[in-house]
Amino acid sequence: MGYVQYSINPYRTGICTMVRQHALMESLSANLHGFLHQIDRHMKKPDKKFLQDALIGLLRAGRPIVCQMARQLPNQRMEYTTRVKRLDDHLANPGDFDQRIKEALPELWLPLIQDDTPIILDLSDLAKPLAKKMDYLATVRDGSTGQLVNGYWLVEIYASVGLKNPIPVLLEPFSH
Repeated sequence: MGYVQYSINPYRTGICTMVRQHALMESLSANLHGFLHQIDRHMKKPDKKFLQDALIGLLRAGRPIVCQMARQLPNQRMEYTTRVKRLDDHLANPGDFDQRIKEALPELWLPLIQDDTPIILDLSDLAKPLAKKMDYLATVRDGSTGQLVNGYWLVEIYASVGLKNPIPVLLEPFSH
């Protein structure tokens, strides 16, 4: 674990920021284990390992690209190519992994939602302007550019249980 170095010299603030960011990422990774333990209780060991590595790799890499996620995994004793292959193979496996995750999440959030909890509904879009051969493409309005492009509709439902962060209840892309 890194140490926080405070500097009075304004030209050395990059080191301090980098060390603090590394410490923050380590803290997030450690707190994530407690959250994942509530979700992966009924999973086999390979599925638990994949869930942990995928989320930590995604948080650290900042984008859902398997090779970048594998590069960011901490304390790995296996080679980089083996990590990429393991993540990629699990993603390509036609199992019910994602369905089991969807079923486990309501058990975690449902006790926090009461009858008077405000529910937030957001209809959005996933713009895919360059897509031509993707299944079930629809015409959506790209929120960034305002143009009509190919893509998918996205429904998001959140429960507002606190003042800071709403709880995501549903996030589903769909097409008509």
